[in-house]
Amino acid sequence: MGSPVIDVAVAVVRDGSGRVLLAERTPRQVAAGFWELPGGKIDPGESAAAAAARELGEEIGLHATALRPWLNYVHAFPTKRVRLHLFHIEAWRGTPQGREGQRLAWVDPGAPAVAPLLPSNRRAMFALGLPRLLARIDDHDPTRAIAAAAAARDQGAGLILLSAPHCASGQQASLVHRTIAAVAGVRVLLQGTALEARRAGAHGAVASAAILRRCATRPAVPLWGAACGSADDLALAAHLGADFAIADAAQRTGGQPSGPTVFRADDTAAPLPLFTAADITTREPSRFLGTTGVRR
Repeated sequence: MGSPVIDVAVAVVRDGSGRVLLAERTPRQVAAGFWELPGGKIDPGESAAAAAARELGEEIGLHATALRPWLNYVHAFPTKRVRLHLFHIEAWRGTPQGREGQRLAWVDPGAPAVAPLLPSNRRAMFALGLPRLLARIDDHDPTRAIAAAAAARDQGAGLILLSAPHCASGQQASLVHRTIAAVAGVRVLLQGTALEARRAGAHGAVASAAILRRCATRPAVPLWGAACGSADDLALAAHLGADFAIADAAQRTGGQPSGPTVFRADDTAAPLPLFTAADITTREPSRFLGTTGVRR
């Protein structure tokens, strides 16, 4: 039997430029010198949201006036396990200050300027550093695909997902290489297996639901996502350690080329970062499968 799980509430505070507030653990604390998102243990009978607000006030001097649940995951330390309940602090009053003598820092979550990060916070910081828009391109023609990728990049997409399931490996590699060379400032992913993505030279892979369900462990690829058609798929992706999921009931398997499908980061409470289909002109996310319970 594993060690008991300790429930911890965590507050995510971001400024107008997207930077995240971190605090350094003091010499009086375990893991002194590590940097973390503000938070602490949930008291008996206390809700996770109340704990996040309380800890933020006690540690940082901020009074949270609006909280929204976000990620929820378990991290195993060598001697204990903690379940992190993360909340976006959407509004607050006060000025951040280290009320326990700790140093504070506003950092870019994608490239934090402080170190080391507390290991249990790395997953959350990685998620906070993901681009807000992902564009899937269902076209194996390099000229059209590159034009679509460039247009999506210009609309703010930082992740480009190429879907060419019926192409030979050499064609996939050519498509990936040409897109990476032509469209700067994005990470290019390939929809398929991790092996296909590595052979093609992609920055990562996105598994279809069918591929996901055949996985027993997380594949060896730096950035791995999963296209999920149900809440069960989403739970499996989280269990396997996926970096993100795409809520995608349609899940194209090839056919006639189409324009880019844009997915926007959805901050609905979920076990891992979630992208849902969005209209990039309105920036409004579409609703995931209503019967899955992923969105409420």
